[in-house]
Amino acid sequence: MRIGFDEAEAVMREKLIRHGAGKEEAETVAYEMARNSLEGTYTHGINRFPSVVKNIDDGFIIPGGKMELLSAFGSSERYDGNLGFGIVNARAAIDRAVELAESCGIAVVALRNTNHWLRAATYGLRAAERGFAAICFTNTLPNMPAWGGVDARIGNNPFMMAFPRENGQHFIVDSAMSQYSYGALEIAEQEGRKMPFPAGYDENGVLTDDPSAVIRSRRTLPAGYWKGSAMSILLDVFASSLSMGRSVQEIGHSGGGEYGVSQVFIAIDWKRTADEKTVTAIGDAITADLKSSVPAGSAPIVYPGERLMGIKERNLRDGIPVDERVWKNILSL
Repeated sequence: MRIGFDEAEAVMREKLIRHGAGKEEAETVAYEMARNSLEGTYTHGINRFPSVVKNIDDGFIIPGGKMELLSAFGSSERYDGNLGFGIVNARAAIDRAVELAESCGIAVVALRNTNHWLRAATYGLRAAERGFAAICFTNTLPNMPAWGGVDARIGNNPFMMAFPRENGQHFIVDSAMSQYSYGALEIAEQEGRKMPFPAGYDENGVLTDDPSAVIRSRRTLPAGYWKGSAMSILLDVFASSLSMGRSVQEIGHSGGGEYGVSQVFIAIDWKRTADEKTVTAIGDAITADLKSSVPAGSAPIVYPGERLMGIKERNLRDGIPVDERVWKNILSL
């Protein structure tokens, strides 16, 4: 089914308030979750809303919890998220990083004891819309085996990079360190389809494209095999060390689910050291060269982030596609 953006936002906002959220944070969370789906990240938008409400009810998300400054040095700051909404904390963190970068050129904000930020691209786009480049990453609960292992010991630890463009069609990559996020696997399972490429191993250790089998085994395939595994580990080291927060291992041993995670937000005022006109020409030349590629099939060659505007325009016109069962669940909360 398709739902209008305003309707989706209003329904989620009302449900959040009923579950104890303040008006302002309910508006922020509802807006960003509706926007995630509007711009094509269905796995981390409206479809994820019931799990957010459940995390409130289970005490993992504390309405009213806000970032608290713990330490600062120059353009580097460290905060405690006090188990507040992940979206609210992450927006505040990237905004603070941009504010610091405005005066210092580059800034790092590390955040501990926060919650799932839903779509990593949200925060890169927020920085890019103000003309700043951004790098953000988070750790997760253990949901992926290290390369060569069987049991889940590392996280798929999403990583995001964004670089602004004058036309608003920013370069952006938002990627988990697994070949597919669990959200993508769950959507495919709901729709009864296989993944386009192998997603992980089944319970017998056989590589498979069956999302249900991978969800059951919890043996997702690291993106790039050993490379994705190594990246996951280092992202966890950076996030937990810079924030002095919980590592993937600690999150896993706490029980109860994915909460109290560690995140890093980096903002770069690249115009301080680079000529804007030259950088624009570099970006245009890179995209033009990509477009001259010989396609392997019927799909066009696109740069990271290019599809976003087209999806957004279509969903504004036709409504946001939402699984009917999920929407009924949201209405019944």
